[in-house]
Amino acid sequence: MQFAYVRRFCVGRTSLSISVALVVPFALGACSSVGPEYEAPPVSLQTEWSTPAVSGPGVGTDDETDFWGSFEDPVLIELLQLAQANNLTLHSAAAQVAQAEAVLRGTQASVRPAVQLSSGSNYSQPDLGSRVRGTNEGSTIHQALGQVSWEIDFWGRLRRAAEADAASLRSSRAAYRAASVSIKASVAATYCNVRLYEERLAVAQANLDQQQESLRIAEARFRLGAVSELDYRQAQTQHAQTKAQLPAIRQSLATSQHALSVLLGSPPDVFAREHPMTQALPSAPKAAAAGMPKDLLRRRPDVTQAESVAMSQSARIGQAEAALYPTFTLGGSFGFSATDSVSDLFRWDNRSLSAGLGLVLPLFDRERIRAQVQVQDSLFEQAVLAYQNQVLKAQQEVEDAMSAIMEYTEQVAQLRAAETAASRSAELAGTRYRSGQTDYTTVASAEQARLQTSDALVQAQGALLQAHISAWRALGGLERESYGRGDQP
Repeated sequence: MQFAYVRRFCVGRTSLSISVALVVPFALGACSSVGPEYEAPPVSLQTEWSTPAVSGPGVGTDDETDFWGSFEDPVLIELLQLAQANNLTLHSAAAQVAQAEAVLRGTQASVRPAVQLSSGSNYSQPDLGSRVRGTNEGSTIHQALGQVSWEIDFWGRLRRAAEADAASLRSSRAAYRAASVSIKASVAATYCNVRLYEERLAVAQANLDQQQESLRIAEARFRLGAVSELDYRQAQTQHAQTKAQLPAIRQSLATSQHALSVLLGSPPDVFAREHPMTQALPSAPKAAAAGMPKDLLRRRPDVTQAESVAMSQSARIGQAEAALYPTFTLGGSFGFSATDSVSDLFRWDNRSLSAGLGLVLPLFDRERIRAQVQVQDSLFEQAVLAYQNQVLKAQQEVEDAMSAIMEYTEQVAQLRAAETAASRSAELAGTRYRSGQTDYTTVASAEQARLQTSDALVQAQGALLQAHISAWRALGGLERESYGRGDQP
């Protein structure tokens, strides 16, 4: 229950001036904000990364164009620009920023006095007796009125609300940046998957063509009686097995193409229609500089977003606590009122002036308000823990990505050497078989090793690209801030 007292009175010009002169300075001098002042929570940060990084500009570069340019793929750059302009998830995040800006403007406006202007005419119908006697035909009252009301923010309730909404706006902007980073990383990762499956198709098709030739030779030699049926059937089996791998790769390719189209804000069939197969993977960046762990606090938008939520929740504590104290409001109105004749409305004798001071004091619901303060306090604690956990997760993601870059780089180097050896082995086995120096089992083993090694190399190259993209995402991607559609603030 709240106790409310409102004192309204009509005064002349002199007494109104005295009231304002006495009340306003007292109100402004007594204003203070209750609740805690926000301080950045402590976080656990490594002093340096445990995985050694290649020096030079790489995933940690402040210039985003340099990083994506290091993939040496113009199509990728084009797709990233399309996604920034057309991705619907990013547009939704931009709309949330606009919403947060509007909420903040509304909250900030509530701190200032509210002024309203109104005018109207009211007709009063005479009672039945007057109408029967014909002594009263009714009356019309014309009014023009200006009203002012102002809540004196003694305890900072409105200011704390504005602080909370300002932090929420910061959180929304960080969410937009996080969405932008995530969308670009997803587009790049999906595009690399498309090229990976195209490359795997090319590898499988090249091996299938070679096995087709081996099958032709095995069949011819079997028809001539130079070898047994076993060689022919082995060649036939191997050819069919390799051919059976193609549908699964084509299905994965189609799925990635559909996903990429949707990321670009287009129907699923657009990418495959407008971008023919190139069968070439982008180049992996030559550097992977990650900076220092402390840089994550400014680079990672999700870390900024988590801290902004804690900042907002800290201000909500003060906003809830202010409800424990009295609320004072000042109000007043000035206008003119006239009966029947509009022409007499603005005569000075028809003026109307009033002023009032209102007080609302919570008496019997203080326990409910204290419970609300405790709720906000608990929500703040949760937000702080979420922020601290986000910092730890960010460091883990960077460590994982940098470790993956290092290991996949070594794996690619080893598989390149293995592919060279496997190709030479398959070539020698084919030559020996055609000259009758060995059976087809040797050829089948060599060709199978070549196919597996070539496919493994392509997959390792794709994994290395994904590791670089993951590292870029883990390090926060964007250095500059941007908040709106098409990268417009």
